Amino acid sequence: MMRIAGLYNWHDGGYAVLEDGVVSEHIEFERYTRVKESGGDSLQYLKENYLEKNNIGIEDIDYFVSAYPDTNLAAGGGSTFSTHETVPKDKITFYPHHLCHAAHAFFSSNFKDALILTIDSEGLEDEGAVSTCGWIASDTKINKEFSILGNQLSIGKLWGRCTRFIFKLSSGYPRGHQAGSVMAMAALGDPEKYYNEFFMMATKDFPYVSHTPPGYKRGVYVPPEEDVIHPYLDRFRKIAEESEQEKFNMAAALQKVSEDILFNLIKQMHAQTSAKGFNTKNICLAGGVSLNSVFAGKIVDNFKGVIDNVFIPPVPYDGGLSIGACQYHWHSVLGNPRDEEVFVSPYLGEQYTAEDVESAIQEEKNNIEIKRKVKVDQCVDLIVDNKIISIFQGKSESGRRALGNRSILANPISPDMKNLINEKVKHRQWYRPFAPSILEDHGEEWFENFFPSPYMSFVFKFKEDKFGKAPAVEHFDKSARLQSVSRSQNKNYYNIIESFYEKTGVPILLNTSFNDREPIVENPKDAIKCFLSTDIDYLYFVEHEILISKANLD
Repeated sequence: MMRIAGLYNWHDGGYAVLEDGVVSEHIEFERYTRVKESGGDSLQYLKENYLEKNNIGIEDIDYFVSAYPDTNLAAGGGSTFSTHETVPKDKITFYPHHLCHAAHAFFSSNFKDALILTIDSEGLEDEGAVSTCGWIASDTKINKEFSILGNQLSIGKLWGRCTRFIFKLSSGYPRGHQAGSVMAMAALGDPEKYYNEFFMMATKDFPYVSHTPPGYKRGVYVPPEEDVIHPYLDRFRKIAEESEQEKFNMAAALQKVSEDILFNLIKQMHAQTSAKGFNTKNICLAGGVSLNSVFAGKIVDNFKGVIDNVFIPPVPYDGGLSIGACQYHWHSVLGNPRDEEVFVSPYLGEQYTAEDVESAIQEEKNNIEIKRKVKVDQCVDLIVDNKIISIFQGKSESGRRALGNRSILANPISPDMKNLINEKVKHRQWYRPFAPSILEDHGEEWFENFFPSPYMSFVFKFKEDKFGKAPAVEHFDKSARLQSVSRSQNKNYYNIIESFYEKTGVPILLNTSFNDREPIVENPKDAIKCFLSTDIDYLYFVEHEILISKANLD
């Protein structure tokens, strides 16, 4: 067996391991530190998790890879590490930031060829700090077509600055990037009212937007009342504070400007590569901006007959750099062929044993009630009865989105469920939607322009005859960021949704991440702790058929 280990110590850091070309494990620090977008010592985590679990040593790793800059393995999370005392720097191959994103996108897809657009705030390439790159890929080769320097145009930095200085939300460690909240606001706003202002921000005035004010603290959350004033963006902050509707209008303008610029980039890239004889109807996206599922969901509809297929990998942001570096080394450097039928699983974290579950239960046995041999149908009956159920099974998901292994599930038919979950568990802004998980076989019945979305990467519109039938997962513009679920990709989760469908006629469950403002739970202890600290009704350990409720301590 050939093993390639990818290391990355900076924010969104972690490690990945490829075994004979297949991603066998990927962990992100934040699931262990319980702090969002953490840095850390990826080699130490590799030793303690993957190597010890498999009873192997460093010498059993054939290749080590990482993303630029090479200093990322010397520091992370505010600390310095002794990576190179164990693995000398000349034994680690470093690849450019956007190339790692591109490799993760293309080699995780089943496309034989594709355009690739990598869109980030900034990432180090050979030509400097780059925000956006265009690529063409075929078989095992990926070639760069263009790059845009981060000081010229950066949709990622624009969103970061606006999220922090206009909308006064977190834009990174330790609370995570709340650009998704801004994206949710956009559905309630008028995109035209401030369109010209935000277009100027993205283009001519971008140097003013990207300006770093004196006293600015980078890479850490600062409470809004203590943050510095951004000289260019502060007038928009004041408008946002005048009324919630004005805030929504600016969010809508930011979203529309971003879409227009990115659609124009795709149009130009497709025209230029076609003129060179590279003809494809496939496109892959990666980089943090590709988490903008509203934009991603509109690509096929906006490029009918030109682009038929869009793919975004399970970890498109910097957490996936370690995976992409491994995939690039395996395919493009070592020349190993691709298996285009392989589904790249998002369930790449640790697997926990029955003993781990029992140990966690015993620690809290005085605070919980336990029922054993509880079947899936019994659990689904509780969901039908409008109970909120957290589920824990299998390996933890990699990526920002819970996909059925560390999820909170609820009845999408209930019109009160969205508010109930916010009140009991998530404590999110009222305008933020919850996502539907739908049986893939029923996707076309329920959504316009549907195509499989196993990683919850795309927003689609409900069909007119279906809108109103699952109000708890319907956004204000009749859309939803959905996860399609097939039996082959997650049998247990498929069975839960299928059971709900058989009981209600609706092939959908409300699915939100199993957490409360922390990273998604990782292990059984995290799961029980989160369950006890919220008003979730039940916790179900799926494989072990254990249902937990809170003890009646009155």
